Amino acid sequence: MSTTPANHPSAQPAAPAAQAPTETWSSSARETSQNGGVAAPPKEKRDQQTAKAKKSSKLPSWIKDNLTSARSWRIVARCWVATWANFVLMIPGPSLRVLGQAAFFGCMVTLMIPPCYPFFLFFIAFSLLAIGALVGWAWGCAAAAAASRARSVEVLQAATQRVRSSAASSTNPEAYVALAVFKGEFLDVRSTAVFGVFLMLACYFVAVLQVKLPKLKIGSIFVLILVDIMATYGPLFPYARYTLGEIFMIPVGCSLAICLASQIFIFPETLAHAWQLGFVDMLGTNRDLIRMHESALADVSQLYDPLTHLDPHARGVQPSSDLLRRHRQAEDDAAKIATSLLADVKANRSALSEQNENLDGQITFLGMEFYRSYVSSHAMKSAFRKTRTVSLQLTLLNSFWRLIAREFGLADPNTYDENWDPTKAEQGYLIDGEHGTYAQPTKDRLEPIRLHETHTIHRARRDLFTSEAAQQVPMSRMLNILKGVATPSLDAAGNSIQALQDYFDANLSWRRKQPIDQVIHQLHETKTRLESARQGLFNDKRLELLQPYADHFRVLHPDLDLKEHFLQTKGSIQSFRAGGRPLHVCLVYVTTLLDALDSILRLHEEVLNAADRAGSKKRIWAPKHLGRLFAILSSDKHGSADGLDRFGSGDGQFEREEAIDGEYREDRAGSSSSSNSSSSNLSGHFDGESDLDSDDGETRAATSRSSRPTDEEKNTGSSVSSKKAKRERKQRFYARDPDALPPTNIGHRIGRGVAATYYFVTGPTGLYALRMCVATFAVWITAVLPHTADFVYQHRGLWALIMAQTAFALSGGELIATFVMRIAGTVAGLLYGAALWYVSTGNGRGNAYGIAATTAVGFVPLVFVRVWAPKMLLLPSIMMNVSFVLIMGYSWIDTHLQVVANSGVGIGLAWKRALLVIIGMTVALIVMVFPRPVSSRSLLRKNMAKVTRQLNDLFADVMEAWIARNRIHAQETERSGFANQVAVDEEGAGSSSEAIDKLWHEREPVIRARFMAIAVAIASYPMQIGLATMDFHIRGRWPSERYVEIAAIHATILESLGAIVSSVRAFDQLPTPAEGDAIKRVTASSETRMSQNDWQVLLSSSTSLLDPQHLAEICTMFDLLSKALKNGERLNHASFLLLENHFKYAHRNGNIERFLRKRAAVERGESEQNTTDGEDVLSWGVLLDPMYLRYTTARMASLTLVAQLDKFKAIVQDLVGESSLRGFDMLKEQYDERSYRVAAAINNL
Repeated sequence: MSTTPANHPSAQPAAPAAQAPTETWSSSARETSQNGGVAAPPKEKRDQQTAKAKKSSKLPSWIKDNLTSARSWRIVARCWVATWANFVLMIPGPSLRVLGQAAFFGCMVTLMIPPCYPFFLFFIAFSLLAIGALVGWAWGCAAAAAASRARSVEVLQAATQRVRSSAASSTNPEAYVALAVFKGEFLDVRSTAVFGVFLMLACYFVAVLQVKLPKLKIGSIFVLILVDIMATYGPLFPYARYTLGEIFMIPVGCSLAICLASQIFIFPETLAHAWQLGFVDMLGTNRDLIRMHESALADVSQLYDPLTHLDPHARGVQPSSDLLRRHRQAEDDAAKIATSLLADVKANRSALSEQNENLDGQITFLGMEFYRSYVSSHAMKSAFRKTRTVSLQLTLLNSFWRLIAREFGLADPNTYDENWDPTKAEQGYLIDGEHGTYAQPTKDRLEPIRLHETHTIHRARRDLFTSEAAQQVPMSRMLNILKGVATPSLDAAGNSIQALQDYFDANLSWRRKQPIDQVIHQLHETKTRLESARQGLFNDKRLELLQPYADHFRVLHPDLDLKEHFLQTKGSIQSFRAGGRPLHVCLVYVTTLLDALDSILRLHEEVLNAADRAGSKKRIWAPKHLGRLFAILSSDKHGSADGLDRFGSGDGQFEREEAIDGEYREDRAGSSSSSNSSSSNLSGHFDGESDLDSDDGETRAATSRSSRPTDEEKNTGSSVSSKKAKRERKQRFYARDPDALPPTNIGHRIGRGVAATYYFVTGPTGLYALRMCVATFAVWITAVLPHTADFVYQHRGLWALIMAQTAFALSGGELIATFVMRIAGTVAGLLYGAALWYVSTGNGRGNAYGIAATTAVGFVPLVFVRVWAPKMLLLPSIMMNVSFVLIMGYSWIDTHLQVVANSGVGIGLAWKRALLVIIGMTVALIVMVFPRPVSSRSLLRKNMAKVTRQLNDLFADVMEAWIARNRIHAQETERSGFANQVAVDEEGAGSSSEAIDKLWHEREPVIRARFMAIAVAIASYPMQIGLATMDFHIRGRWPSERYVEIAAIHATILESLGAIVSSVRAFDQLPTPAEGDAIKRVTASSETRMSQNDWQVLLSSSTSLLDPQHLAEICTMFDLLSKALKNGERLNHASFLLLENHFKYAHRNGNIERFLRKRAAVERGESEQNTTDGEDVLSWGVLLDPMYLRYTTARMASLTLVAQLDKFKAIVQDLVGESSLRGFDMLKEQYDERSYRVAAAINNL
């Protein structure tokens, strides 16, 4: 007999579970489908019609949706009233004289922070603005006082005498003195130097604050604005002018009063109400994704042609080449549909990521206000956390569509290079290995990376396609069956999410569209239907996927019993594993769908329990947790939805370089351990971390199990032990440094402090702040020089200074992007403002009624765009609004108020304003570029290296949990050999299950938090790649195609790790089939019923993931790729494909397992022929076992993991190069071929 050699594809993951053929369970499945499926309500049909109507529109969705939303127009009305009122306030002469020459600033501030936010968030935002302005004013006053003391009395007296003598001979002495002040007649070098020092200190501090605490960005901007005013105009005056800040503070105060009044009296809205509206939209986005999957399944199911079936009675007939070609064409069409779906899913997940970011930024403020609702803020937070899990589980459904799209795997025609020849050099190169060292110039787009098709991979692919053809079960047929299997569950999931939306809609509505009791009753009904659909899928519907293989067996063996003889030979098992790809690909979808249904069910139960506790009457909830407000605002967490970190360049989507390189730089100077830094990366992703205090006792009892174990231990610790712990000296750990051991004396600790300061000053944040100081000084110095002071003041040079400070970015790509957006927004606003000015005034000085009426109409589109523009258009929309107000405001002020500097009106003012913006942006650009720009491409590469390292950490966490879980079982087995059998069954099993539960209770929150953190990082890749594309490309074109491939690989690896941990976790929570289920009916008589531990052993040996050698190779590969990406260092060419080793180790482990079983049987005195346990036998009952779903999914995920790592390595090698070893490929191929022949010869002995 011939056996499978080490590198034979039979070691490939087994095909997923099969389907039962009997009519009994088929009819039962149809009944379950009818009972569990829910007809689409009319509302969903209207949603579908609305979606079709939206598709035909060419307007962006953010315009189209808000134009048809009544709530959107209510918010626009509130903001419009506040904006127009602030503008109208400066039109009358008395109020204009009070507001001064910066009267338009109140309207500008209203457009920068419009009252579109809920009252609580708006009050916080404006409070930060006011506090920042006051701090800047105070700092400016301190600078004025210090400069007044430093001013030379002799120089001041001489300048005063000189100006007085000249003013005495002028016709208007007061005007002459005012002109003399701004011409720099009273400038003093020492006083100016003091102002400059204060300005530089404030600028450095604000720059650091913007990087470290992005939520305080808006406040820090106004600190700079007020300091700029005091430091730019202060040196010009002969004495300290502490009231210069009133120029901006009076308009800011008026703006605050008007905005607060509009918030209170014009469609007021609480944060809880606004947050729930966003939450409903987030639920809708997830429901849209479910509908996408339904539509895609319907599309791929139509590709199946029943006429392509072989005649069931034609025994032994092989499919013709034409039939195989048609099957292959159907699979290609399915791949196109899957590719299109993945693109739609990517857009859907991008929208969901932004919604999640918005809600996550607001959720920390929930419960800090008075609000009226059925449910408390704690229940809202719990529902949000469950919804994030639902979103992640729905994202894992992509793994199935990636298999259909053939993005990777043995069946992918584009993954492997079939024409690769190890004896020849690569195409275009003369010497073998030269391609890994040097790259050829090309203007064409880079082709996707293709792996070498080695002899091992070639045999695996050949046997795969041959076995699939022999099985005569095409992918199109399985997809047609899958559609019927999954549709009822998808319908039930969609209806469940719709019911949740209806409940929150009822909570938001002031007028009940339907009684709340009816809404809660609908929640109960949809929950029951969802449970029924989930149970039907788990017990009955999934078995339909086995029907084609059962039919094929009956055709070949009509006289044999299916349950007794199916897959009872080694050859048939190998053929089934190699050719059952269509089956186990479909079972991957079933498994991930079951996980998604479970997460939706948990979310549904969470909301339903809260609804049942709340009853049918709303209550008013009092504010809580206000003490956390300062900690929230002082956190360095990005992505708040309160608008506090989105002005200027504050939301560049790039992680700071020092955060990426922390373990290489600052950690060596500081004392934080790697574990602490690692845990800090996961902060914000633990379930229950945002609000451990409940709003009532019932909620506390219901949700206490979701809190973090560490917090529970801290809360339950006794006061005596805590006091003792305080008295004890804490042991400090330091990150390992190859150049220095941990400090042992005070000198070492001082040295570490000095090193940390040096690293900070010379690091990215320090250089960023230093560059801002240089740009500030370059523009500011022109305003305090005697020869240029008058020119700068006459042409409003202060705005060039403000623009230079706010135009800074952390990277080159972000700088260019903001440069383009600022210029575009400025030009659009200036042209729009000039046009409206001439419409309202013509060539005159302006008419109060005309300009009021014109701006009343002109503000409508500006306010609409400012309020509802997406994040990418937020900066140009702000610049457009600010430029519009500057044109209209300065034009009106210069014609109706006596001012020293008159900039003109209309278009004459517009080009001066545009020039100021260009000057400020140019200064920022020059300072950012020289001496060395911060590369967005380098930041992206290092960020991807960090995510690779985090994936390695996640993989290690999963493997650690798996190993620890198996160790508990092994210890229990060892104890059972010495204990009484009854005690083992009753007590030992209980202790083992309790230990495993405790293990998962400790490990699962960390794994989930790490998974979410990586998912968030991967979701930011498209934005980062877009910014990196806009970076300076002076050395050559940036290979964006390769980084897009890396982004896809990271997403796929994350999905694979999620599938592995879900499958391993599921083995410890095997659900018991209900009485009368098809599983029990079919498998009750089966003698092959595998225990949970058997599945674990089988999975461990067949996937090779727990093979120490393979495990070490995977971890090493992650580490090498991370370091190569970060440092740009070459990789070594001499290495094996992980996929090849996966096959070899799986085959070796299988042989070892069989040998040990046979030896154990001989020791027990049994015949070796009866030792049919293990992976050599796949009976019909084993295929029907529900755990076979998990087993197959884990095997598929392990295959995907190693295949993606192979592709990842090839991409990194293409980017950084490789150290060649000429002749290695040919030597390896010869060695593998020799090993294959020897193994085949030994098996034939």
